[in-house]
Amino acid sequence: MTSSSARALSALALAAVSALALSACAPSVDAAPQTTATTAPAAPAAVTPSPTVTPSPTANPVATSAEPAYATCDDVVSPDLLAEYRQQGWVSWNAAEEGVEFSPFDTFPGGAPAGQLSCRYGAGPDVATDNFFGLAWAPISGSAAQAAQEALAAAGYQRLDVDGSTQWAMAGSPGYSDDEGWGETYQFSESDVRWVSIRNELQYFAPPA
Repeated sequence: MTSSSARALSALALAAVSALALSACAPSVDAAPQTTATTAPAAPAAVTPSPTVTPSPTANPVATSAEPAYATCDDVVSPDLLAEYRQQGWVSWNAAEEGVEFSPFDTFPGGAPAGQLSCRYGAGPDVATDNFFGLAWAPISGSAAQAAQEALAAAGYQRLDVDGSTQWAMAGSPGYSDDEGWGETYQFSESDVRWVSIRNELQYFAPPA
């Protein structure tokens, strides 16, 4: 092979390498943009409205100071029901004094009123069981009673004006409500507040002394 032929081949080889290098550096064609599927937010679960009762024109009571209506949990419950519990060996105790159970008045502005009775009736405070009955009572007056009722209204309780008292009730689930659908209920008089887990259990309170 002559020197001129060799130079020609070298030139061709160099040109081919340059072409390959330029091809490697050339930008690739953009792929079609991918679309990310988004999931529409789930619709909110349907909320069953609470039963409504048209309140009577009874004014919201403004509590006044008074002597405690009950001294012990034996005084709180009706005599007939207390006698029935005694026959089956049940005792009563004030869970508020135990300091380990929730009081239904703990959520009141400023906490539970002094002198509250968060009563339990069952086999005893040291027996691990949920088979017991509960009632709660506390003296409350003036602005404290007003603030407590405003807090209950803000929490979703419905106001019912019944027999000269003001009740704040929450709709209960099946098995935990009365025939009208009401569960947990607070009842305010002019001097105190009562609590039950089911509204019709208010009947088990003994008349104040």
